[in-house]
Amino acid sequence: MSTGEISRPHTDNRQPALSGGRLRSERRAVVIGAGPSGLAAARELERSGHRVTVLEEQKTVAGKCQSVHVDGRAHDLGGHICTNQYERTAQLLTELDMETERTTRYRVLDVERRTAARQTMSFLRDGAFRRYRALREREFPRIAEPGLAHSARALAAPVTQWLAEHGLESMAESFGTGYTAAGYGYLDEQVPALYFVKYAEMTGLLSPGPELLGHGGAFTVTGGFATLWQRVAEELKDVRCAVRVVSVERHEGGVRVHTDSGPVEADDLVLAVPLDRILPVLDATAQERDLAARIVSNAYHTTLATASGLPENAFYFLDRHTATREAAGHCVSYHHRYPGSDVRTFYSYGGSEDVSALLEADVAALGGRLEKVHLHRQWAFMPHFRSEDLADGALDRLDALQGRDHTYYVGGLPAFELIECTIAHAQDLVRRHFPPADGTLALHERTEKETTS
Repeated sequence: MSTGEISRPHTDNRQPALSGGRLRSERRAVVIGAGPSGLAAARELERSGHRVTVLEEQKTVAGKCQSVHVDGRAHDLGGHICTNQYERTAQLLTELDMETERTTRYRVLDVERRTAARQTMSFLRDGAFRRYRALREREFPRIAEPGLAHSARALAAPVTQWLAEHGLESMAESFGTGYTAAGYGYLDEQVPALYFVKYAEMTGLLSPGPELLGHGGAFTVTGGFATLWQRVAEELKDVRCAVRVVSVERHEGGVRVHTDSGPVEADDLVLAVPLDRILPVLDATAQERDLAARIVSNAYHTTLATASGLPENAFYFLDRHTATREAAGHCVSYHHRYPGSDVRTFYSYGGSEDVSALLEADVAALGGRLEKVHLHRQWAFMPHFRSEDLADGALDRLDALQGRDHTYYVGGLPAFELIECTIAHAQDLVRRHFPPADGTLALHERTEKETTS
C-alpha cells in the first residue's frame, strides 16, 4: 500500500435493481451539490420513498443554472436553452407547472464585416450525415442514451482526427461554432470526439424529436432557469444551503459527512460535484484519486453587462473568436434576450484578467459601446477526460465505482455538461440502484412507464 492511501474493507454496496415487484426498506442518502444533477437525484430518491439531505456550499441552489435580475428581467448566467431532445427536462417542467417561452434565434456574427448569418447546415446536405448515421449505428449506437461510458472508447480519438478519418469535416462546420461558443472547448486535438458528438446529438438536428411544451424549436424557462431548480428544492424536505463540507467518512455501515454546522449520517452518498473538487475533503480511494487527477475543465466566463450599439434579438456566435484556442480571452458569444434592452450576456474563455480587459475592445470592434458591467462569473465548466484517458477506460472505471463504498457519482463528468444529460443520468442512476421503499411501488412503475413510453 502506498503512503497516504486509506485502508478500509472493500464493500460492494451496489443496490439490486427492482425485480418481480420486490420492495426494500427506506434508506437515507446525503447529496453533495444542489445543481441540476444533485436536485434531480434527490427528487427521484424522495419519490421512491427514501430520505434525502442535500448539502450546498453556495447560498442558493441551481449550480451552473444561476439567474439574476436586471431592470426586472431575468438573465441566465449558465445553462438555459432546451432543444427537442430535452424530454426529461420538459417532463420536470410539466410536473412542476412551470411556464416556458421560445428562445431567441441563433446567428453567427462575422466580427470583421459586422454581419450575421444562419449557421451553415452543409453537414445535413452533403452526404456526410448519411455516413455519420451508418457510423453511429455501427460503432456508438447508444450515444443518445443517458451517460457517456457506453460510447467513450469508440469516440476517444481527438475530434479533428476523428472527423478527418471518417470524412465528416462538414460536421465541424455546422456545429463547431456553437459547440465552442457554449463553453465545451475549441475543436482541436485537445477535445475528444465523444463530447462533440454528444453535443451534436443533443442539438436536436440529427434526430427528429417531438414538439415539446408547444415549442417547435428551442425553449427556455420564463423568469429564469434558476426558478426551476428553486421549485425542485422547495419540494424537497431537507435542502441546506451555505453549508461547507469539512470531511467525508465512509464506513461499512454507511456515510458520515462532517459540515461546519454539524455531522450528517446517511446510508448512501451521492456526489453531484466533480471528483477533483470534492477530493480535498473525501476519504478517497486510490481509484478515486487516480480518476480525479485526470479530470480537466474549461475556464469559462459569463459577464452580464449593458452594451449599446450591437446587433440585437439573437444568440450570437462570434466566428473569429471561436475558431482557435489562441483567441482565448476574447468574447466567443453573447445573448441579447429582451427587445428594447441593452443588457446582454457575454461568454468568454481564459483568465479573468484577460476577459475583463478584452471585453470592452471586443464590443467596440462590433461597433458597440460597453456601458456597465453588472456581474462577472467564472465557471470550472465541462469536467471531462482527455482522449488517452477515455481510450484507457476512465469513464468505464468511474461507472464501475457506482455503488461501491456507499457512493454514487452524478453530474457533468459521467453524463456530459448539459442540463438534459445530467437530469437523465441522475434519474436513471437512482432508478437502477435504489428500488422503491415500501408503499412507493406504484409511483415508481408509473414513472418508469412515463419515461420509456
